[in-house]
Amino acid sequence: MQVGFFHTPYNRPTRTAREMYDWSMDLAMVCDEAGYTDFMIGEHYTLAWENIPCPEIIIGAAARLTKNIRFAPMAHLLPYHHPARLAIQVGWLSQVLEGRYFLGVAPGGHHTDAILHGFDGIGEGQGRMFEALELMEKVWKREPFKEKTEHFQAGYPGPNDFPGYDVLYADNSPWGGRENLEIAVTGLTKNSSSLKWAGERNFSPISFFGGAAVMKSHWDTWEAAATSKGYEADRNRFRVTREIFIADSDAEAKRRALASGLAESWKEYLFPIYKKFNLWAGIIEDSGTNIDPSQITMDWIAEHVWLCGSPETVIRKLERLSETTGSWGQIVVNSHDNIDNPKPYFESLRRLASEVAPKLKLA
Repeated sequence: MQVGFFHTPYNRPTRTAREMYDWSMDLAMVCDEAGYTDFMIGEHYTLAWENIPCPEIIIGAAARLTKNIRFAPMAHLLPYHHPARLAIQVGWLSQVLEGRYFLGVAPGGHHTDAILHGFDGIGEGQGRMFEALELMEKVWKREPFKEKTEHFQAGYPGPNDFPGYDVLYADNSPWGGRENLEIAVTGLTKNSSSLKWAGERNFSPISFFGGAAVMKSHWDTWEAAATSKGYEADRNRFRVTREIFIADSDAEAKRRALASGLAESWKEYLFPIYKKFNLWAGIIEDSGTNIDPSQITMDWIAEHVWLCGSPETVIRKLERLSETTGSWGQIVVNSHDNIDNPKPYFESLRRLASEVAPKLKLA
C-alpha cells in the first residue's frame, strides 16, 4: 500500500506566504524521509484557507530537499492558464525532477477564482479545460501547428518558421516522453463527471472522501469509462484521500486531533463546504447514527469522518471500508496547518507510513 500526501493546503488564513512556503518544505522533507510515494499540491488563487497559487514553485524548491518522493500540482486549473505556456512549464519541470513528477488537471471549482480571471462563474470551466489539454498534448508532440479554438490559440514552430536563420528548438516535452507522464484527476461528488472524463482518457483517479457509497461510485465511474475505451482499470492507480491522525491510543489520537490544525480547518472552513456539496449524507449513512447535519459536532467528526486512533484502529477502519468499496492503491492524507505544533502531526504522518500502510489487507 502506497502512502501519499495532499497539500491543499488548508492553512490558517493569517499565515504569510513565507510561512506557507517554509511549512511546505518541512512537510515535503518529512514525507520523503517517511517513504511517502506522492506529494500533491493544490492551486487556488483567491482562497485564504488554501493559499498556494503557484504549486510549481513549491515543487521546484522541494525537489532539491528530497530524494525519492514524486510531486504533482493537484491540480493546475487549466481554464486559467495559456495551454502552450503551461505545456512548456510542465514538460520542463518534469525534466528538472527527472521523472519525480506527474500532472493533475482540473476545471476549477471556486467561483471567486473564476471572477479573478474575468469570468462570470465556473460554468465555462470544463469546456476550457478540454480545449486546453488538447492543445497541450499537441505542443508536447513538437510538430508544427497553429490552431485557434473557441477559447484559446496555440501553436508549435517548424522549419518554415525560421526567422531568416536556423533556430534549434528546445525540447521541453515531458521527461521520458508524453507516454511516461501520468495525468491525474480528482472526483468529489457521486458519479463524478470528471472521473468519467479521466477514465475515457486513461488518466488516474483520485477520490475525495464523501462516504463509502461516494467512494465506490468514483471507482465504478472511472472503471466503466476506462474499460469502454479499451483501457485496463487497475485498482493500484486508485488514490483515496482521508483525514488521518495516529497516536499510541485512540483517546490520545482524538485528543491530539481535536487540538490540531485539522480540527480548526474543519470547524472554520470545511464544514460549510461539505454542506454545500451535500457530502454529509454518505458519511452520516456510514456512521449509522441517522443524525441531522445540524447536529454534527467536532466530536462526531473525530469519530466518524477522521481516521483517528491507534495504528491498529486505523488499520481496522480502512480494512472495513474496503469491504464495501473495494481496494485502492494509495491512501492519501490531507494536509492541515500544524505550524505551531508540528511534532504530533509529524509523528502521525510517519506512523501512517511505517505502522499502518505495510500491514493493510484490503478486500
